[in-house]
Amino acid sequence: RPSEAMMIAPRFLAGCVAGAAFGLIVSRYLFNKKSDDEPPPFGRSDSHNWDPRKTQVLKTKNPTTMTKKGPADKGHPLYVVRIVLTGGPCGGKSSSMNHLKSELLKLGWDVYFVPEVPTIMMNGGCQFPVGDVEAGTNFQFGLMSLHRQMERTFVSIASKTKRPSVVVFDRGLLDAKAYTAPDQWPLLLKQLGIDETYIHNRYDAVLHLVTAAKGAEKYYTNVQAEGTSVRRETAAEAREMDAKVMECWKAHPKHFVIDNSTNFGDKLERATAKIVEVVRSLQSEA
Repeated sequence: RPSEAMMIAPRFLAGCVAGAAFGLIVSRYLFNKKSDDEPPPFGRSDSHNWDPRKTQVLKTKNPTTMTKKGPADKGHPLYVVRIVLTGGPCGGKSSSMNHLKSELLKLGWDVYFVPEVPTIMMNGGCQFPVGDVEAGTNFQFGLMSLHRQMERTFVSIASKTKRPSVVVFDRGLLDAKAYTAPDQWPLLLKQLGIDETYIHNRYDAVLHLVTAAKGAEKYYTNVQAEGTSVRRETAAEAREMDAKVMECWKAHPKHFVIDNSTNFGDKLERATAKIVEVVRSLQSEA
């Protein structure tokens, strides 16, 4: 006659299996439910956790048939458009990314966002060596080297998809000039083996979003749109930095300044409209 333990064991095992199956079903439901939700906004400084929803929503469902003008790209019909978003603190870059994303996807382009390199470095423990010119130049050399490689990587990957693509850079290489001592900038370019003409040619357009501290002072805040409090500049410092960045980029042939002459919603509309205009100017119907 089987013992009581032997009779209980199968029922216990069956219960465990049923419980595990139920847990699996619930977890899959919760995962799928989460995946269907709107992903967090772009521009967040948290770059550690992968969110597959962001990859999904950056791919257009109806790719355009637009192709690059001219014979120079024969054999490579889909040109990757490269746009820099820059400006002073609290200018609206993060908000602009989300607005721009929605519009470009509707018009038939995949969108790629290259994150701000200084933020990546500082979140990883790097600190700008204030007061040490040589160390500061070395910091900027590392920053620009990483920045250039990230740009190359994103553009290369986008081009290999053979889909219409726009790559948006959260700041460009010339932004570093605003944070570099004037006498060190030529030395830095020499170390990198580049000049400012080379930098200009890397980007199809540069969009400068003017800081709220200039023309919309009551909206200037140290709390970023992503909810993190990492902005340290006072309103006066923000205006000064905005002017420096604008000066750095002014020689680019397609340098557009989006000021605060309208409300913020209209500012985003103007920024997006300008980028769409640039994208269309670079491409024509096949």
